[in-house]
Amino acid sequence: MSMPQVRSSRFTFTSWQVLDGQASVAFSFHCDQFGDFTETVSWPVAPEELAQYFEGGGRAIGDLLWVALGVSYYKAGAARHIDLPPLPAAGRAMAEALYTEGLAEFFVRAELPYPADIEFSGPVTDDTLRRPDRVEPGAALVAFGGGKDSYVARAILQQAGEDMRLVSATLSGAVQSVLRATAPDEITFIERALDASLAGASAAGFNGHVPITAINMLLLSVLGAIKGYPQVVFANERSADEPTMKMGTVVANHQFSKSGPFETHLRQAMLAADPDTPRPYSILRPYSEAWIGRAFARLKAAHPKFTSCNRNFRLAGDAEKRWCGRCAKCAFTSLILAPYLNRQEAKVAFGAAFLDAPELLSFYEELCGLTDHKPWDCVGTIDECRASLWRASQSADWQDSLAVTQLLPKVSRILNDEELESIWLRALEPDDGTLVPATYLRAGEDLSR
Repeated sequence: MSMPQVRSSRFTFTSWQVLDGQASVAFSFHCDQFGDFTETVSWPVAPEELAQYFEGGGRAIGDLLWVALGVSYYKAGAARHIDLPPLPAAGRAMAEALYTEGLAEFFVRAELPYPADIEFSGPVTDDTLRRPDRVEPGAALVAFGGGKDSYVARAILQQAGEDMRLVSATLSGAVQSVLRATAPDEITFIERALDASLAGASAAGFNGHVPITAINMLLLSVLGAIKGYPQVVFANERSADEPTMKMGTVVANHQFSKSGPFETHLRQAMLAADPDTPRPYSILRPYSEAWIGRAFARLKAAHPKFTSCNRNFRLAGDAEKRWCGRCAKCAFTSLILAPYLNRQEAKVAFGAAFLDAPELLSFYEELCGLTDHKPWDCVGTIDECRASLWRASQSADWQDSLAVTQLLPKVSRILNDEELESIWLRALEPDDGTLVPATYLRAGEDLSR
């Protein structure tokens, strides 16, 4: 019988430094239960460029990145006290959000107290001179993950005639191989090397999901600052704002670091830290997954290349198999594209007609809100999944599929056809009031008419 896991008392940020003669930075942490950890991050720049950036205004951005990287090591012990480095007020707010709401799924699934019972300490410094927070068009670093969202973000910028460079932050060469196989253009990599002792600490302590997008946004912003890119573009949609689980007062969102509220936290923290470093934003923020699905369906050249399957991106993943056909992402991606693809097109995209797969039926149930919560994954809203199932049922290709025949009657007991049609039409309308420049909104509408 194994001993119960015991939480650590304190997690501390000890130091970070640019490594001499290398385009790398070592970020160090201490857990009073598992000891010291150091993660090394390497950027594709000259060593002197990296050193110059972090010796200037980038020093404060390095502190924010240090905080974001720490989540991977914090969760091994799930300390009750976190001693943060000096941060401006906006940076402190970002940090506290990241270690509470950003780790909500981790706390809930590890059966730890949530809302989190963490005590934070550390100096709060003065903010730098504020400037208006806006996005100006220009050359862009574009985060690329191999999926439909990345392709649509790239297509919008391409439609607008913008220069761009695809970038991804990775933990292994195997993942890089998968990304190269899916990418439409050359891809640039930022490399993270986790501390070798993290795996053992996670096995002995706690483990679970971390808000990885927060880390990636800061990593790409550093590269953007060094290489002179005014824009750092991500592909996070408005659907990411919906919680994965709501039970009483407990709300947990697997996609918190992809959400609009966290993007605002991060941009405010970066504005306070160094206004000259480009702040990341999502070019897909005005749109739903259904809108993105419509846009992606028109990018026919991407269909034989893209993948969103998480099993494909494991550290020892198989780069030859793009879709496993047994996970929530396979279910979600096939469902959101079903209204736009016939059976033959779906087989080109996925290698099979997933709406007929018995192995995916339970995931379709979760996606349509027929269980306690959505899958713990990056998926769309319950309403747009229901509406997509309804819309797919109107196609001769899908009306007799397993997912439609088994689940649409259950959905129809919750929402009638008129309500489902209203949800569908609303899902295809962009939201107003985002940071996305008007020129990109016009390009998006041209792409997804």
